[in-house]
Amino acid sequence: MKTIISAGTRSNPEISFDTEEKVFTTKGISTIVNAFEFYDLAIAWINVHEHELEGDIEFQFHLPYFNSASMKGILMLMERIKKGIDSGQNWSIAWNVEDEDEFLLDACESFQEMLGIELRIIRS
Repeated sequence: MKTIISAGTRSNPEISFDTEEKVFTTKGISTIVNAFEFYDLAIAWINVHEHELEGDIEFQFHLPYFNSASMKGILMLMERIKKGIDSGQNWSIAWNVEDEDEFLLDACESFQEMLGIELRIIRS
């Protein structure tokens, strides 16, 4: 079953959790002006439902474009995921990138450096 945490629009990504596949997905364009408020909804959902996120959970990010405000919000979400990893949850983060997209590859590298963890890169 797929739980929609936030439906996607022209300016914000869809955020969902697939209970069968055990995949938490953030997918779409993110050009939100108040990204902190938007991504805080996902963080709050994780806080409330963390007990349901046991076992191997992969957090996948499919963000072909995001603005600088969104980058900060995405980082906040990833920091929450890292907090779960640091507390013993078997969670991982995957970063989807189109082949040859240097912007997204650089963003992935920046997130890895800021978080101090490795992100699995999925090339498409």
